[in-house]
Amino acid sequence: MTTLTLVFNGPANQARQALGTLLRRYRSAYFVERSSNEYAVTADDVTAAELARQPQWSAQPLHAQR
Repeated sequence: MTTLTLVFNGPANQARQALGTLLRRYRSAYFVERSSNEYAVTADDVTAAELARQPQWSAQPLHAQR
């Protein structure tokens, strides 16, 4: 499993709609809202790689705290 941070780079009023699209398409991924345009996402490696390539979203690995 991979955890990453997704940030929506489009207009703020479109972030929820864009998130809904990801939720429908990637049902196996677990999304946690961090702010109105930022989400922590845990998914299998293949799904995480696909999420990281989504238009209007930027992705960064989320490193676990020790």
